[in-house]
Amino acid sequence: MVIDKIKGFFEGQRKKRELRQREEDQADSFRETEEMKQAESLKKEADRLAQLKQYKTAIEEYLKALEVYPYKGDEENLFKNAKEFLFKAHFNIAACYSYLDQFDSAIAAFDKAITIDVDHTDNKVKALMAKGSSYYRKKLFLDGDMRGSYRIDVELEPGVKKEKSHDKHDYVSLSHKCFAEASDLDRGNADAWYSRGHMEFLMGKIKDAVNSFDNVLNIKKTYENKENIPLFNEIKREKGIALKPSELLEEEASSRKFKTKSGHFVRNKAEQTMADFLFDHSLLFQYDVAVTWADKDEFRTTFFIPKLELYIDHFVTTDVKQSPKVIKAKVKEYDKKKKHHIYTTSDDEKHLDDALRLKLKPYIIL
Repeated sequence: MVIDKIKGFFEGQRKKRELRQREEDQADSFRETEEMKQAESLKKEADRLAQLKQYKTAIEEYLKALEVYPYKGDEENLFKNAKEFLFKAHFNIAACYSYLDQFDSAIAAFDKAITIDVDHTDNKVKALMAKGSSYYRKKLFLDGDMRGSYRIDVELEPGVKKEKSHDKHDYVSLSHKCFAEASDLDRGNADAWYSRGHMEFLMGKIKDAVNSFDNVLNIKKTYENKENIPLFNEIKREKGIALKPSELLEEEASSRKFKTKSGHFVRNKAEQTMADFLFDHSLLFQYDVAVTWADKDEFRTTFFIPKLELYIDHFVTTDVKQSPKVIKAKVKEYDKKKKHHIYTTSDDEKHLDDALRLKLKPYIIL
């Protein structure tokens, strides 16, 4: 009897403990569910703000979401949904910092994203590519070259020193390391191989760059040369792959290294002399104009002077693309459409000012 009472007592205690544990588990589950819902809501709002380019406020909301989210701190043992949530939050924080040109903060956040998503190759490659791009953009920022973007000075806290530009050359190799790891993880990723080759080209590792660009074109023959890398175009030509019109235009634009008094960049010294002559005589002109009236596609003129309705070309006769036959056909097109036209050639380059003054006589006395 006494033994049965003792057994009953311990059994009752066990049931109470089990009930208490169930209640605690239910409370934790409810709390986690509520916290998860709140975190998801905060992240959704942060995504909306990021879409509206409210990057600073978006970062604040992402950080709030991370603070509320119940699963964190043990990245390697997280379940799938928790990893996905934390990866996206840290990745988006990094992207926002990048848009604000705060590259160190962006790189640190990308590192967190990479650490969290340890077993998901696609996301790791994505984060490595973004981290590599941040290093390269930082290099451009320090160079004062943001590829058409306005340069914005970061608001630094008192006591925080600006980074000196002598560090900028390190960022190409750091960027290359990210792209190399990404291309090794996903060997079928053309973007990763292209970015890797770009950094190798900048580092002077031409053999490595050739190998990387070969991989790009083996994966995708029509891959566009977005950074207008001369070596990439050379390899495409060697493989018999035609350049896209946008690539040809970029290649042409990059060859313009002579700055004129009017601020135009032109292809050669002769065009610079002609542009300066027109500028000095107050003849406003347009440079490298594509016309719509010609029968041939992509018919362009070197200079067009609206005031005189006059087209001017300069033909480099040593260039095989400007053979006598090609020059004759182009002149014939102007005549056919009854357009005012004059031109100079390589033979006129020793006395270009005199040649222009003479050829302009029917239209204006200078």
